[in-house]
Amino acid sequence: MGERSPDTLVLSEANRDAATLMTGWRQWPGGAMALIGPPGSGKTHLALAWALEAGARQAAPTAAPEDAAAIFRESGGRVFIDDADGPHDEAMLWRTLDLARQEGGAVLLAGNAAPGLWPVGLPDLRSRLAALPVARLQEPDEALMEVLLRRVCREQFIRLSDDAAKYLALRLPRTYAAARAWAAALDLDLVKGARPVTLATARLTLRKTSAGGGYGES
Repeated sequence: MGERSPDTLVLSEANRDAATLMTGWRQWPGGAMALIGPPGSGKTHLALAWALEAGARQAAPTAAPEDAAAIFRESGGRVFIDDADGPHDEAMLWRTLDLARQEGGAVLLAGNAAPGLWPVGLPDLRSRLAALPVARLQEPDEALMEVLLRRVCREQFIRLSDDAAKYLALRLPRTYAAARAWAAALDLDLVKGARPVTLATARLTLRKTSAGGGYGES
């Protein structure tokens, strides 16, 4: 799993409440929960940690209803569906949620927005999604921002010095989009082979990105 291994999960004020709700999966109302948060906020990471603890299996959001039902029964009713607000099979989502309610289970649906806003056509599914309890991931606090900056840099084979990580965590806008924008700008600025990123380099890229207005949501 690499960066998404449960061993690398960091809890902070931004995700602790959501993580606490997920530990109570045996008591989820109707046997289901929605995990939501901004893009890059670690939904998949947290969900995979939950799946390991609960013994859940993952089903694709576009899976056929009968395939998802088979996964549900093979896993004892514990199922994780990532990107459930993207392209999906509505009949499958309805079938899985109905099985969880009727037979008892723990179905975790992850998406960016509140489930009542997900694009669905079936009225019964829309009302079922709107009624789901929600575990919400917030934008990162300072502690999580530092971890996030290191992670996005590692994904681009860049090593961030301790001083640079702490400096940026204090000064960047506290959003996942800002961390990604800064890392992308840094990748363009770096001379090939210049590693690790020093505090001076971090400051320079921060000034350039701030001046260019590069912190919009993506």
